Amino acid sequence: MSTATAIGFDMGATSTKTGVVQDGKILTRGNVIETRQDGDTEALIESFTKEIRRLKEWNPEAEAVGFGVPGIINPLEGVVVNLTNVKGWTDIALRSMITERTGLSCNLENDAKAMAYAEWKHGAGQSVPNVVCVTLGTAVGGALILNGRLYRGATWVAGEIGQTSIDYRGVDFVYGNKGALEAYVGHRQISARAKEIYAQAGKSLSDEHAHLELLCQAADEGDEIADKVWQDIGTKIGVGLSNVIWLVNPDRIVIGGGVAQAGERLFKYIRQTIRTRCEKTFWEKLGVIPATLGNDAGIIGAATLALESEFRLK
Repeated sequence: MSTATAIGFDMGATSTKTGVVQDGKILTRGNVIETRQDGDTEALIESFTKEIRRLKEWNPEAEAVGFGVPGIINPLEGVVVNLTNVKGWTDIALRSMITERTGLSCNLENDAKAMAYAEWKHGAGQSVPNVVCVTLGTAVGGALILNGRLYRGATWVAGEIGQTSIDYRGVDFVYGNKGALEAYVGHRQISARAKEIYAQAGKSLSDEHAHLELLCQAADEGDEIADKVWQDIGTKIGVGLSNVIWLVNPDRIVIGGGVAQAGERLFKYIRQTIRTRCEKTFWEKLGVIPATLGNDAGIIGAATLALESEFRLK
């Protein structure tokens, strides 16, 4: 067991969760910080600074701080390039600012990559060198662990599985790649698709009953139409993952996020699709499994990378 300890920040579009982490476990949970502070970047960074100091007082052994951020970063320079859902966060040299104000070593990482690193080191991806991690929520995030290393790509943005196309003539989505997986399997898209499938069966579905939890409950109660919804979504996710499997031949695929809470209702159709679209050599030893660290993965990953990333500012 490692005794190295770090502070992790899991920065979201609306709130930022914090905690002190040792060997993949959260020792102390910090305060939740409101991310959108009227677009005042300096005020938010100062809130981060105050929380780091407070957590350091309670945990003097903490030697580093890591941030997982929802957007594009340059980990080499320690700069937040752009957070599309947080006003004012463009070209912010967060790493050096935090180190100067707190005296702690600091590291920045994309939030999906932080989650992936946590699951690989301490969760569902342990013990194998090649892991694909996917987060299914309002958006679809992804990250790759290849040959035992977090793979970032030439400009640090590799792993955006949600933006890979499953239909080259499909829905025109945010970044111009028509048919992007995220355009079909985000929270809102699943609810909209559920209404379509029920309508095709001659039934209406209210907004309330189109929520994921109730769609899961309906499937469990024997509603064949609800099961068709999960089959439809699982097939789409399976198609997207098949592209990744052919490309990188992983040992394991770890799936987290709110949509993954559908469990086997969803996972069985993902696996079924992969088996019909990939040659047996690619899937016979492949594990397609749920993430195990839940909402703590971002904090744990950010803190772990603060200790282990080659880009951390010492």
